[in-house]
Amino acid sequence: MIWFWGLTAGIAVGLEFATTTLYFGLFAVGAAGGLASAAVGAPVVVQVLVAAAITLFGIFAIRPLAIKRFSRAPIGTRTGIDALIGAEALTLMSVTAHEGQVKLKGETWSARLDPDLAFDPIGPDVRVSISRIDGATALIFPLD
Repeated sequence: MIWFWGLTAGIAVGLEFATTTLYFGLFAVGAAGGLASAAVGAPVVVQVLVAAAITLFGIFAIRPLAIKRFSRAPIGTRTGIDALIGAEALTLMSVTAHEGQVKLKGETWSARLDPDLAFDPIGPDVRVSISRIDGATALIFPLD
């Protein structure tokens, strides 16, 4: 049974690297527990119970903590262009309904007035807000 548990743990580790879900990794740890119990001469039933107990403990107790600790962004966090909506920018030149530029998060973006929120041109050095992104152009409106 030692070979069985070793092979099971090795396959599970390989699957974990392929999926990165943390299920197979914890299954590999459980298989290692089964291997350890087989190495001390425990009966097969005990080996299976040890492997199952370690695996289930890992899945229900360790995995949620690890996922929370290592998650890159909390659920609901806006990323990419969605994170720019509502951000403040500074106009670099006059912005009209057809052209303009703003400094947004340290980068220069082409900009134009959002036709639903602003009508009059906005001069340079004015704080504005981003209402949406259209391609590579920020649609803006004045904060005043």
